[in-house]
Amino acid sequence: MNTNAHIINHTHWDREWFLSSIYTTQWIPTLVDKLVQLAEANPDFRYFLDGQTLIIEDLLKYDPSYEERVRSLIENGNLSIGPYYCQPDWQLTCGELHLRNLEFGAKDMETFGGRVDAGWLVDTFGHIAQAPQIHKMFGLDSVYVWRGVPQLEPYFEWVGSDHTAVKAIDLFGGYRNLYGVSHAPNVAVRRLTSEVEKLSPYYPTPDIPLFDGYDLEDNPEDPLRFYEGYEIPESVNLIEATPSSFIKDVWPKLNGIPSIHGELNSGKFGATFPGTFSSRNYLKLLAYDCASLLYRRVEPLAAMASRAKRPFPVQKIEKWSRLLLQNAVHDCICGVSIDLVHEKMEDIYRRVFDECTAEIQDSLSYFMGSFKAGTYAVSSNPIPFHGVIFDQKQVHTVNTSGVGVWEVEQSQPIMATMETVNTFSRGDILVREDGTVQWQDAVLGRLVVIEDHGDTYSDEPGSLLGTVEKQTPLLLFASSLTHDDLTFEASFKNDEISVSATVNIRLADDALPRWTIDLDSTGVNFRVDFVCETAVSGQIFAGMPFDTIERIAADSDLLPRNLEGTDAKIFMGQRELNEVRFFPFHEHVGISNGQKTVAIFARGGNAYQADEQGALRICLRRSSEWLAKSGLNNRIGDAGPFFYVPDARCERKTTLELGVSIGNTAVNSPAFQAINQQFHNPPMIVTSQGTGAASSWQLLQEDVPLSSLNVQDNSLILRTFNPTNQPITLSKPFKTVDPFGNLCGETVTLKPKKIMSLVVPAVETAVGQPTTIEWKNAPQWRVGKNQSRPHETALLLLQEKVAELEVEIKQIAAQLADCPDDYLLQWKTFAYQRERLEYLLSIHLAKLKIQNGDTVPHSYLYEPDPTIVEVGAQLNQLRIKRRIFDYVVAAL
Repeated sequence: MNTNAHIINHTHWDREWFLSSIYTTQWIPTLVDKLVQLAEANPDFRYFLDGQTLIIEDLLKYDPSYEERVRSLIENGNLSIGPYYCQPDWQLTCGELHLRNLEFGAKDMETFGGRVDAGWLVDTFGHIAQAPQIHKMFGLDSVYVWRGVPQLEPYFEWVGSDHTAVKAIDLFGGYRNLYGVSHAPNVAVRRLTSEVEKLSPYYPTPDIPLFDGYDLEDNPEDPLRFYEGYEIPESVNLIEATPSSFIKDVWPKLNGIPSIHGELNSGKFGATFPGTFSSRNYLKLLAYDCASLLYRRVEPLAAMASRAKRPFPVQKIEKWSRLLLQNAVHDCICGVSIDLVHEKMEDIYRRVFDECTAEIQDSLSYFMGSFKAGTYAVSSNPIPFHGVIFDQKQVHTVNTSGVGVWEVEQSQPIMATMETVNTFSRGDILVREDGTVQWQDAVLGRLVVIEDHGDTYSDEPGSLLGTVEKQTPLLLFASSLTHDDLTFEASFKNDEISVSATVNIRLADDALPRWTIDLDSTGVNFRVDFVCETAVSGQIFAGMPFDTIERIAADSDLLPRNLEGTDAKIFMGQRELNEVRFFPFHEHVGISNGQKTVAIFARGGNAYQADEQGALRICLRRSSEWLAKSGLNNRIGDAGPFFYVPDARCERKTTLELGVSIGNTAVNSPAFQAINQQFHNPPMIVTSQGTGAASSWQLLQEDVPLSSLNVQDNSLILRTFNPTNQPITLSKPFKTVDPFGNLCGETVTLKPKKIMSLVVPAVETAVGQPTTIEWKNAPQWRVGKNQSRPHETALLLLQEKVAELEVEIKQIAAQLADCPDDYLLQWKTFAYQRERLEYLLSIHLAKLKIQNGDTVPHSYLYEPDPTIVEVGAQLNQLRIKRRIFDYVVAAL
C-alpha cells in the first residue's frame, strides 16, 4: 500500500530558555532570510512559525526593515504565523491570559494577513480540560498535541469540560522526526523509509505526518526539493503540508475516532515534567499577583472609571498583558530556564506590578471624586460580599452587592495585645502548642522538610528530613471583636539545609483560618510543604483555569524504563516513570467525601500532593541547582541542557498566603465557588477625600466569578465562567458577545463549565473632579531579594567536567579521522561538544553573577554580552546537530 507522507516544516521557538530573548532574537533575521531563499527557489514551500506571532514582534523590534519580507512570505502562503501570540504553559497560566493569548494572536494575524485555523501545542507540558472550549471560542476546531495524551491514539476527539470537542492530532513520535535530512544526505532516504515503516502501523489510513523542525532552528531546509535528487520508494508519496492542510486532507477519511475527555497531563508517552509546578515558586507568586492586579483590579476599575468619562486604557492593558504572556511561556513560568531569563522575568513582573498599582490609584481617584469623603469598599467581584476586611490598622465591616462602591458600615481599630499563650482557641478552632491548627478532626498547617534530588523539570522526593518546628512562644499579637492574630517563629536546620519561617495565623468569625508565612531558606535538594491532615478520605479536586477538576492521588499508568521494538524507536523523548504524585492547581485544592469538604486556598503556588488517607500538601518551596540532570529515578530522557542555575535554590524570603475551609458545601456548587472568589477577589478598602454626594454605586450583581471586566465599543463586557456542574441562573437576560465583541445571542443561564462574555447594561455615575484616595489594603510585593550565589565547589566541578569532555572530544576526533563516515562517532562528538559549551556558558554566567554582587544591572538583563552571544550561537548549532543525529543513529 502506498503511504502519503505529509511533511510539515516548522520551528519550535524557545525564545527564552538556555538564553534570554536578547540573544535568541538575533537569530530570527537569519531564519527569515533563509525562508525567503527557499520560497524564491520553490513557491510551493510552506513553513509554520510555531503557532506564535511573538517571534515576528521580536524581529520587528530588533530590525523593522524585515516587515516587508515577512508580509510577502505570509501573503504568498510560504509562512504561517499564529494562532497564538506565544506558547504559554497551559497548566500554570491563568485562564484570562489564555484568552488574551489567542486574542492578540488573532489581532497580529489580521495585521499581517493570513490565517491559521489549527492549534499547535506540540511541546506544552500538559493541557487543561478547558482548552477545547477556548480554542473553539476563537474559531479553532483542531489542535496538535504531544505531551500529556494518556492513550496512544494518532487522532482523537478531545472533549473538554463543557463537552466542547475539537479534532486532536497526537504527535506521539514527536515534532522533529524528519528533522535535518540534508545534514546527513547518505542516510536521508533511510531516515524517511524508517519513519514511514515504524509509524505506518499506528495510523488508520495511508497518511502519516512527518515533521522537519526543531527548537530555535535558524537554518531551515526544503525536504521535498531535497528528496527530488534521491530515489525514494515508489510506495512513498511526499506531500508539502501545513497543520491546516493535513487535517483537511486526512479527517474526511477517518471513521470511528475515539474520544478522550478532560485534561491531558499524563507523562506516559511524553514527559509533562511535574517538577515544574514547584520550581522557582517565587515566580508563580509573582505571576498570580500581577495577573490578579491586572484583571481583578486594573481593568474593572478602569471600566468603572469609564462610566465617569475617563478614557479606557486599552493600549496599557494590552502592553501589560503581552508582558505577562511573555513571562508565561512554558520554559519561563515553569522555572526551567537559566537564571538570566528568570531575573529578567522578575524585572518584568516588578514593572507590571508597579505600573498597575499606579493605574489603579488613577482610576480610583477619578471615579471616587463624585462620592462624599469617607471610607468605602470598592468591589470588582460580581458575587456579593458580607464580612470583614482588614488593613494594617483597622477591621472594616463590609456589605457589597456585587461590582461597585459601598460605604463601609463600621471600622474598628485592631488592638495590639502582645500576649504569650500556650494554646489559643476561637470558636471550635484551636491553635495547638506546636503551632498547628486543630479543627474538628483535621490537623492543619504543619510545615515539613523533605529530601528532593530532582532538577527544575522533575521532582525526585526522598525521605522526610524533619519539621519546621516552633522556636518561640505562641504570641497573640493583635485582636478585634471579630478576629485574633497569632504568630511564632519556626525553623529547621541540619548540616546542609536551613529553613526559617515566621508564621502568622488569623482566626476570624468567617471560620476560614488564614496563614501568612514568611519563608526563607539556604541549601539545596529539599522542599518545604504545608501539610493538612484533613481526616477526610474521598474525591480529590483542584481548581484549574475556568474549572474545577477531579483527580486521583497518583498516576501510575506509565511505561517501564526500558522499551523494546518499535516503541523504543518512537518514544525517543522524555517520559515519566514509576508514579506521579504532584499535580497543578489554581487557587484551591481539596478533598470531599460528599458530606464534608476540606479545601485549601492559596494566593499563588501551583503544586499539590494528596494521598489516599486524606493528607493534602501544598509545596511552598523546592530547592535545586541544576536545570536538568541525568539518571533520575522518575524520568527517562534528557529534559534540557546541563546548566548550573544557583538561583533555583530559591534562597530568598517569600510570603505565602493560604486559607482553609471545612464544611458541607459541595465543591461543584456556586456556594463553594463564592467562598473561593471572596478569598481571591475581596473588596478594596479605599478612603476618599471626594466632594460629591454619592455614598454607593452598584454596577453589577450576579452569582458568577469575574474573569475580566473591560470596555469594547463603549460597552461594558463581563467575562465570566461557571466552574461547577450546575447551571447558574442570571438575574436577567444578558446579551452575549464573542471574544472580539461581536453580538452572538442572549442568555439568562450560564451553563456548567461555560466561559461567556456578557454585555453589562450601562450604569453611569456622576462625574466629579479627581480626588485624593488611599488604598488601605493594597497588596504588597511578596518576593524578597535573591540571596543565592554560585558555589565555588560547583564552579570547580564544572571546570573538571569541561576538562574531561575535552579529553573525550580529542579521542573521538582521532577515531573520526580514521572513520569519517561513522555517524555514531559524529553523534558523540556533537553531544560532548554541546555539553562542554553548556558548562562553559554556566561558568561564564556564574562569574557575571559574582561580579554583579547584590545588584542586577540593567545592562546584564537587556544588553547582549559578547561572550554569551558567541558561545550561545555555537551551543545552539551543536544542539541542532546533536538532535539531528539522534534520528540518524536511530535509523541505522
